[in-house]
Amino acid sequence: MTSRLEHTWWFAALVSALAVLSMGFLAHRAGLGVPPSGLAQWIVCTLCFFVLHRGLAFAGWLLVLALAPSSRLLERSGAKSPY
Repeated sequence: MTSRLEHTWWFAALVSALAVLSMGFLAHRAGLGVPPSGLAQWIVCTLCFFVLHRGLAFAGWLLVLALAPSSRLLERSGAKSPY
């Protein structure tokens, strides 16, 4: 499940940009070429991007939770649970 915050364009753009910059920095420091030169390097960079993206999205969600705990952006999106 994702929150409404993750579906806002500005939050998604910010998290994606930070993930790309962080992934590029980490790939460069690890000695991988930018752009990657083989399938294995592409897989490593892709996994790195998605892990960073989810981690930064979670950190952003925690930041909004700390600053505005009653924000409607923190509500879950999708189908409502009957419980």
